[in-house]
Amino acid sequence: MNNQIPNFNGFPTDNSSSTNLKYDIIASKMMIGMRNHQMRTAPAPNVGFVFEIMGAVLQMIVALVVILIIGITLIYKKFFI
Repeated sequence: MNNQIPNFNGFPTDNSSSTNLKYDIIASKMMIGMRNHQMRTAPAPNVGFVFEIMGAVLQMIVALVVILIIGITLIYKKFFI
């Protein structure tokens, strides 16, 4: 009977700290590779959607300015005229 732990193409199956470190390094490199692949293959943001958001924000700013101007004129007319 052979009591030696098999070595699978340079990947030992013992539970030593060096083996765990090796697997940790390999796993982190795989995760970085998967993340890079996802970033490369992710669809680009739709430019039209970006302009819609910018337009909505600009419209809200203009509406707030108009409301402030109307409010200030009403307060001015009520108290000073």
